[in-house]
Amino acid sequence: ADILLDAVEEPGSSHSVVDDFYARRAYRLLDLRYGKQRAPGRAGAELPRLAPNPVAEPNLAQAQRHRVRFEGGMMGRLPMNEMRHGMAWMVNGKPIGEHDHGGQPLFTLAHGRTHIVEMVNDTSWHHPIHLHGHVFRLLTMNGRPAPQRPLLDTVLLDPEGRAEIAFVADNPGDWMFHCHVLEHQASGLMALIRVA
Repeated sequence: ADILLDAVEEPGSSHSVVDDFYARRAYRLLDLRYGKQRAPGRAGAELPRLAPNPVAEPNLAQAQRHRVRFEGGMMGRLPMNEMRHGMAWMVNGKPIGEHDHGGQPLFTLAHGRTHIVEMVNDTSWHHPIHLHGHVFRLLTMNGRPAPQRPLLDTVLLDPEGRAEIAFVADNPGDWMFHCHVLEHQASGLMALIRVA
């Protein structure tokens, strides 16, 4: 993450940064403490502008739709024979091992077209889902429109949560689509998406 902090609080003040992602396990990450003198600087000045982003904007009106369901885990419905082979997770009903990259793609996306992918987390765990080779607009999160529709390459799915993403499949090839918790990926929570 890149963070730009415009430090405009009062000299001598202190501010805690708290990680409260897990409410019952919140902890103070660090304290920001201002010196007693106000430092000269750019506070309040206009920020420099970034160059235009070259990412193609999705055409939602002409998008092809796809659905992906993430399943499994200790409280999931994975068959016992798969559990015995080290698999604990599935994508659309299939576990794919970490070294099984040559299998059939989850789906083949038409090159140059806009695609909307609905992702459903049918597990009791958080999953940061990452798409290689592309960036996407986050359209909805748990049924609500995403503010500002940010450009991302990873989205964190809540337990029993869902998200919709949209992107232009403009990078041909086979691309991994997986959970960024590496233990989840290695035990089945990954797939291959082909752009052709």
